[in-house]
Amino acid sequence: MSEKKDLIQRSCTSFAEVLASKSAVPGGGGAAALVGALGSALGMMYLNLSIGKKKYAQYEADFQKKVEDLDLIKDQLLRCVDEDAAAFRPLAKAYSMPKDTETERKRYLETLEAALYMACSVPEKIMDLCEEALDAIEAVAGKGSELAKSDAAAAAMLCMSAINAAHLNVLINTTSMSNRAEAEAITARCDSKLMRNNIRASELIDTLRDEIRQSE
Repeated sequence: MSEKKDLIQRSCTSFAEVLASKSAVPGGGGAAALVGALGSALGMMYLNLSIGKKKYAQYEADFQKKVEDLDLIKDQLLRCVDEDAAAFRPLAKAYSMPKDTETERKRYLETLEAALYMACSVPEKIMDLCEEALDAIEAVAGKGSELAKSDAAAAAMLCMSAINAAHLNVLINTTSMSNRAEAEAITARCDSKLMRNNIRASELIDTLRDEIRQSE
């Protein structure tokens, strides 16, 4: 089995063990992608528990569509586990390049800049995918199974956590970029995504939590 396939095809125990090791990958980005995939899957479970029930028949078509959307997002996020590892490897190699001469240092800085930019790309993609998952969860949360309302809230919380973790992985790379204009543009874009999704996910979670309390 190739190293690329090995990360996402590992058992949960094996993945946690390699994540805990000194290995540079998987790291925070890969963990964020996996958490986002779990959030998407949990959102699917919430809907699947409601599909086919007469009580929720009026929402059936919407539920089916959101399940399909979340399934695609889940699969993309799972692929991001290995994509993030692949994007990080050039950065790890760049840091180990020789820097003794002026020529070597120039080559190192050019290679590092390109690698840093690449290392930002997958975490930002993870943020975007988790935002899409939140879109789907937010649209149907509270309409489905009362007994699984906590799962809808937990799904939103996992997606929010993944967005926050991915954002940190963007930030750690942009702070090292030499092209400050580009770095600040990426950071500002991701800061905006972070803020709006934290606000709406928190509001959704609080709403669902209150609804659960009121059902006691």
